[in-house]
Formats: sequence, C-alpha cells, structure tokens
Amino acid sequence: MSEPKLIMEGYAEKQLLNNPQQAQAKTEEYPLRMCRTIVEDAAQRVEQSRALFPFAVQRGDFHSHTLHSDAIGTVAQTAEMVASAGLDFQFVTDHWGVTQKEECIEHGLWYGQEPATQHHHLGILGLEEAFTPQMDFLEDCRQAQELGATIFLPHPCGWWPQRVYNEEQKQIVFDLPDPFLMEICNGANNIVNAFDYTDLAAIELWDQLLLAGKTVHALGNTDAHAPHCIGMVWNGVLTDSLTQADILATVKQGRNFVSNGPLLAIQSGEALMGSTISAGSEVTIHAADVRGLLLLRIIADGKEVLRRDLLGESSVTLSLPTGARRFVRAEIISNDGRRAFSNPLYIA
Repeated sequence: MSEPKLIMEGYAEKQLLNNPQQAQAKTEEYPLRMCRTIVEDAAQRVEQSRALFPFAVQRGDFHSHTLHSDAIGTVAQTAEMVASAGLDFQFVTDHWGVTQKEECIEHGLWYGQEPATQHHHLGILGLEEAFTPQMDFLEDCRQAQELGATIFLPHPCGWWPQRVYNEEQKQIVFDLPDPFLMEICNGANNIVNAFDYTDLAAIELWDQLLLAGKTVHALGNTDAHAPHCIGMVWNGVLTDSLTQADILATVKQGRNFVSNGPLLAIQSGEALMGSTISAGSEVTIHAADVRGLLLLRIIADGKEVLRRDLLGESSVTLSLPTGARRFVRAEIISNDGRRAFSNPLYIA
C-alpha cells in the first residue's frame, strides 16, 4: 500500500518552512505592509473628509520612538509610514536625548524627547539638546518650559496592557500650572486601534481636571515603538500653517482634536475650542467622515448632556445651547467605530 500524498506534486519547495531565509524576510515585511495598507486607506478617507469640513486641518503625531531609544524602527522607516499615513507632521521623541535629530531633519520629521521623571514621563518638544530631569515632576516641568520647551504629559494613567498608575501619580497632575497638554489617547503596545482601557481612565481624569477648573488641552499620540503603529491615532490641528512653531502654538491654545478617523471641531461664535466663553453661550459642532457618522455625544461638566444618532450622514453642523458651568466638549463615532474627541470650550 503506497504512502498517502500530503502535498501536491512540485509544491514542497514552495513551502516557506523549506525556505527559512524567505520566511524570515516575509515575517519582517508582511505585517508592516498590512499596517501600511490600513493607514493608506485612512489617509484617503481623511483627505475626502477634509472637503466636507469647514476648517483647514494639519494631521500629526507628537509622540513616537525609534532605535535611538527602545523601539525597533529606524527614523527612515518612521518617515515611510508617515508618508503612507498622509500625516502632515511627526515628532520622534526618543527617551534619553535627541541623537535622532540629524536623521529626522534628513527625513523631514521633527524631534523631541520623552525622559522619565518623578511619577511620570515628560514629553518635551522644541529643544535642541537633551534635557536631563532632576526627578522632581513639577520642577522638571517648570525648568523645561523655562528653557523654551513645549511640554505634554504622556499616558497620564498608565499604558496598555499592564502599567496602571496609582492615585498619587494621578493627583499630582492637578498641581500642574494651567494650561497644559495631556494625552487622552496613547497607543503604546497597540496596533491599528489605539483606544483601550488606559485611555478611558485618561479621559475620566481629563474630565475631573476640567471639572476642577483646570485648563487641559488633549492630545492623542501613537507612542509608536514600531513603525507599524504610525498613523493609528493622530491630532487634527486647526491651522493652515505647517511650521513647527505654528503647530505647537496652535495646540497650546487647544485648537485641535484627537481622532482615528472623523474630523471634529466645536466653537461658540468666533471662539474655537480651547477658548473661554460665557455661561449660556450657544455651541456649534462640526463633524465630517465620508464613511458615515453614527453617534454624537456632548459632554458638559463631566456628564453626557446630549446623545444623537446621526444616521450615517457624512457631515454634520448643529448648534445647541449649553447650561455648562465649567466646560463643554464633543465626541463623535463613525459607522465603523472610529472616534474623535474635541478639545473643550471652557466656561468663564
């Protein structure tokens, strides 16, 4: 009795298990190619949505890493994914210094740093040399700003999957001077979708800070430790200028939203998000996504005050009064579950 055939004639040599070098090459290349396809699709989506949105938007990420610290990707690979994702800017914020500086300049990227200090890491943008923290969180923030840095607080409640910050780490954030920038979405260790339970905790902390009267402008960054992750979440900055100085000045005013798909902005009269308005002022929401919008949520003083089904519309503009006493912000969800968060309007 003959042995049963386990493979078609002539195909054994095609099996990758018999071609270890080719298998290794595909192991490295194939996941990156899949991720590139996803962000290329997202880039096309956003470009079409821009035509439905009333504001100029620059898209970018303020937080990523390379081989210059503890990540696996090169600066060149990061730049390739930035181009595929259609991002207008990308900061490479390696942990221990700015040795990535020359490569970033060569590849059209911006550079910064993310050292660890007491209680937290510290995002530092706009400095030309390495900043060495003295392990005093509030004093390190003050000194970095005194040197001219734009600072932001990365992953304020921890990062996925197991790093969860304690109450002392959260409470010290209330002592930061206003205004300050804080991530409400951090994509560390995620691929494709950045939002996880650590971000839900960060959003809850954000609302607590806002309710306490703090001025806290939100960011959403990939914290990419592999080029695969570039483009999965980004900031939409409401400016037609693409200089680093103007981008940083605009986010320091809170004129940006956090998204992995839809475009979103809120205003009151001429006052854009990030501004302070009078109690009782009418608020206008603008949202766009060519894939269709599913749900709008309005959060005022930490509570949902409006939830509206949008029935797949590709763009929405609506105005409503608000009885908020501290702040009002908006969230939007698209048909495929992609999300965006506006920065708040603050109530005088």
